[in-house]
Amino acid sequence: MADDDTWDALPATLRSADLQRILQIGQTTVSLWFAKGIIPGYRISHSWIAFRSEVREWLESTSTVPVPPHEPYPHPLDAYPDHLTHRDLMELFQKSRPAILGWLRDGVIPAMRPGGRWLIEKAAVRRLLAETSNQRVDFVPKGDRAAS
Repeated sequence: MADDDTWDALPATLRSADLQRILQIGQTTVSLWFAKGIIPGYRISHSWIAFRSEVREWLESTSTVPVPPHEPYPHPLDAYPDHLTHRDLMELFQKSRPAILGWLRDGVIPAMRPGGRWLIEKAAVRRLLAETSNQRVDFVPKGDRAAS
């Protein structure tokens, strides 16, 4: 498993290329593992979001050797204030301005728009993450879904 310096060099939100490199798998496998709930992530609209802290915890949980005890890794959202801007979301989710503004406009991310400025409550983002997690109790992995 990678050492602390390697993990610290990675962004708080991992892109598919980061996961491919860390896990030494291809893009198809990354997508499949997200869909099956193997890699912890969040399905927001049509995008999968993975946080470094959660991927690291997951990998440690699969280790065949004991991992030294440590403090829990901080969740990336903890670094933000109680009210976020669209720029904060761009940084948190590693998405473009058009993608974030589209999610806000379409109500994918709950928000307010006083005076034409987007204002997003951190609590609303936490709820969104809880609802879109592939680790939630009611998540149905790909392959286990009933035929429609």
